[in-house]
Amino acid sequence: MEKHYLEQEAERYLKEREDELKYPVKDYSQKKVTLYHGTSTKYLDDILKQGIKPRYDKESIWEDNPSRPDMVYLSSAYAVYFSQVASNRLGGKPVVFEVKVDTKRLYPDEDFLEQITRVDPEWKDTLSLDMEERTAWFKNNMLEYKISYSDSLGALGNACHKGIIKPKNIIRYSILDESKILDYSDPTITLMNYQILGGRYRKLSQKTMWEEPLSIKTRSKNG
Repeated sequence: MEKHYLEQEAERYLKEREDELKYPVKDYSQKKVTLYHGTSTKYLDDILKQGIKPRYDKESIWEDNPSRPDMVYLSSAYAVYFSQVASNRLGGKPVVFEVKVDTKRLYPDEDFLEQITRVDPEWKDTLSLDMEERTAWFKNNMLEYKISYSDSLGALGNACHKGIIKPKNIIRYSILDESKILDYSDPTITLMNYQILGGRYRKLSQKTMWEEPLSIKTRSKNG
């Protein structure tokens, strides 16, 4: 009985991994790319009318490492997790948006810059700070590294968009069942984790978070 169960689990795992291979890293050098943003339904009506705005002078949901105030943070992988953090902090339900944005407005995520330079000899002696200080330094100097936005998406799945994402660039949104999120997503956002499990997260963004049981309501912007 135990052997039969293990064989079934092994087959299920292999099938899942094969399915995840259908979701490779996309070409982010194109003029327009599709990405995802996670937040709370507290802002849903405002977003549908006015677009997805940077936080500007609002308090960041990340107390220890606040986001850059002029950027909207986007992901090909972790929007579900980010929506959970936002709804836990702000109230409302987790909601994810699919958007199409111009790459001229994209910048690398500061966490990518911090992680990718940890082992780079060029940075070893130049920026000898701890992780939090390095992250803050790259966040403050992000505009100097625009060329790395594609690498940030390809290696970590995250990037930043400078300024408002207008309503016309919102494709659809999905309100999620918060009780199901941990079945599909986790907060391990590292280069190694994305290298190993990136296909799973990309499938989550492109397919799973738009379907039951994770999604409880899905609508196109005009639907």
